[in-house]
Amino acid sequence: MTLQDQFGGAWTEQKLQVLGKYLQAYTMIFKRNPRARFFKISYVDAFAGTGALRGPEPSEFASLIPDFSSNEEQFRKGSAKRALEIEPPFDEYIFIEKDADKCRELERLTRSTQSRKSTVINEDANTALLRWCEELDTQRRRAVVFLDPFGASVRWEAIAALGQTRAVDLWVLFPYSAINRMLIRDRKPPSSWAQRLTEVFGTPDWEQAFYSTYKFRSLLDETQQIETVYKSADYRQITDFFVERLKSEFKGVSKPLPLCNSGGSLLFMLFFAAGNDRSAKTGLKIANDIIGRW
Repeated sequence: MTLQDQFGGAWTEQKLQVLGKYLQAYTMIFKRNPRARFFKISYVDAFAGTGALRGPEPSEFASLIPDFSSNEEQFRKGSAKRALEIEPPFDEYIFIEKDADKCRELERLTRSTQSRKSTVINEDANTALLRWCEELDTQRRRAVVFLDPFGASVRWEAIAALGQTRAVDLWVLFPYSAINRMLIRDRKPPSSWAQRLTEVFGTPDWEQAFYSTYKFRSLLDETQQIETVYKSADYRQITDFFVERLKSEFKGVSKPLPLCNSGGSLLFMLFFAAGNDRSAKTGLKIANDIIGRW
């Protein structure tokens, strides 16, 4: 079995626990509330991987630890597998994965949970999401979409399309570390990086927001002015800019959950964005309560 690479650690489990708690609350509302039962609900995992995480091999003393096997199995469950185990379940599960080998693992996983209606889509997530948004019956359906990209892989047009349905609750992992590396300190990024940043934010306004200029007179010629460009934005300004972009398409956005590595370096920011006017207040309260526990 090919397991999805786990390049994280405690932050990975943190992210998955937050998502799982929200999914549990979401299905409880839609399955137990008489008015909410009018809607069919879907879970969409747009970078689904294989459904399992790779962890370190257990040591020879692992068997001496009580309940080690069951705890390790729980830790290695990825977002797809955890979502499929939610009770009460979603009416439909959609797993999108670009890698064909990982799709085959997902198909094996979904076959083992035949009581769940599941679809595996082998396609670029951005393309698949745009088509899914076009086909969504927003009068009868509601959904939770999870965007957990590898690096800066999500284009803004896909996020905007999800918000414009007014039927989606979105959990999105903002790749702060990858974005920050592209924002060169002493000059603007090269054109290929600049294009990717514009695709991520959906606007070229990031240049003005993240960079400043400094002018001074040349020491060799006082009549000549020299202008330098430098990165002036810190992590808060960068993430706040993304929050404002989310707010332009969604009804409400949660407070962020920073996810750091074992050394304390910020890797990602996890956000929740509510798209539906009527349910946004409830969704935000639940999401913020869950995030607040961390």
